[in-house]
Amino acid sequence: MLNATLSRADFYKLRKSDQGGFAKWRIETLPAGMQLFKLTKGDAPDGKWGVSPWWSAVKPFKEDDEGAIGRYLQAKLNGISMSAMVRYMSAVRIDWNDLDNYVQVELLTPAKAFWGTFAPQLKWSPESYNLGDIRARKATEQQVSGNAILPDVLGVLEAWQLFVPNLKDEHIKRSSVIPAHDMAALGLAFGTA
Repeated sequence: MLNATLSRADFYKLRKSDQGGFAKWRIETLPAGMQLFKLTKGDAPDGKWGVSPWWSAVKPFKEDDEGAIGRYLQAKLNGISMSAMVRYMSAVRIDWNDLDNYVQVELLTPAKAFWGTFAPQLKWSPESYNLGDIRARKATEQQVSGNAILPDVLGVLEAWQLFVPNLKDEHIKRSSVIPAHDMAALGLAFGTA
């Protein structure tokens, strides 16, 4: 099992910025075979510190009764892309990540992880306001959100996330990467098209 000895004390060893991503949290055990997803630039590669620890459940899990398909259906209902819906619900600041691709993996081993709700975030990092004019920020916002109008604070509705420390490619099986703005391709992948 990955992270077999994960404890509350381990949460407080995370970077403050990682701790700050949660409004509330607890430790959960994820079964082998559980499918996880994230939206990100690229394909969440295995790097110096392993695969990104930030994920969400593809299928409903614990308090999250929507999973990826629910997020997709919400986006479709609201006439926006999955990328814009995930940015809004998952409190991903515009300058943190483009959320261009839907990446899905399957756990090959059980794993303990931190499970909790997203902490609301401003749509831009405070330091980004010092990096150019407002027109450049508005152009970037339009590019990443399409026709969605993003509020100044993201993640105010309850949504759930996972932080899986020490995750590496050897612990997961990867699926294909789908552009997060391509609602038709996502619909086919979810079987809802």
